[in-house]
Amino acid sequence: MTLFALLVVATLTATARSSPLVNVSFYSEALCPDCDRFTEGEMKEAVEKVGEIFTLHFVPWGNARMNADGSFHCQHGEMECVMNTVEACVIHYNNQRSIWWPFIVCLEAHGYKQTLVIAEKCARENNVTWTEVKTCAEGQMGKSLEVMYYKETASLNPPHTYTPWVTINGKHVQETDMIRKICDAYEGMNKPAACNQPHKRFPLVDGCHK
Repeated sequence: MTLFALLVVATLTATARSSPLVNVSFYSEALCPDCDRFTEGEMKEAVEKVGEIFTLHFVPWGNARMNADGSFHCQHGEMECVMNTVEACVIHYNNQRSIWWPFIVCLEAHGYKQTLVIAEKCARENNVTWTEVKTCAEGQMGKSLEVMYYKETASLNPPHTYTPWVTINGKHVQETDMIRKICDAYEGMNKPAACNQPHKRFPLVDGCHK
């Protein structure tokens, strides 16, 4: 191989490795059946098959509202507010997706049966320190995290109208065929094999509307 060819190969390899990751944001809310299905289906599959080419930003607020007195009102009742805050605290103390995402999947798998007991069980199973999460969720830290997520969700443009609500590189996309959409958005040359293979298709979720 000539020196020129070697330089070309080296340049292409460096470019492929330095390609920016796709930024995926997932706006969710606990106890929403469609968020549960999307978490366990489309998004779980995407993380498993093409997780190395995208970042995942999870926002547990959804269709909740902040009252004038600073308290929260959640679409699916008080337990949704509690679970949203638990998820926020887990992410806060565990910034590695390899830790917090399996916890989210575990919790959401229990659907409307989510409770603090279930959350503690999911924490134990996924190397999450439950004592600090519980303290966070019951205190000012948890509330501050949820206020942060409230502000972020409120700043969406266009505004979200249901959950799950997903953006790729800041733009809203329909919440289906996520692997293809993430692969299409990735500009690197070395795409995961799953980008070029048939993958499981999940039905479009109806969404928990505002």
